[in-house]
Amino acid sequence: MSMSAPHEIYVRHTSKDGSSYVQEHRVWDAERFMRARQDEAQQAGGKAAAQQLTLEQFQAQKK
Repeated sequence: MSMSAPHEIYVRHTSKDGSSYVQEHRVWDAERFMRARQDEAQQAGGKAAAQQLTLEQFQAQKK
């Protein structure tokens, strides 16, 4: 992937107790960003997770 310009990605963040929210992020490198969020979730333990969504999934869950 080219890193010529930042772009939007959509992520479902889940805390270790299982509550979640969706958020849009503007990033240069989506793979690196997601790897970092997943590493943070793994360190948090429990049900913590970070999952990349499509725009359609984001819009459906944002409602």
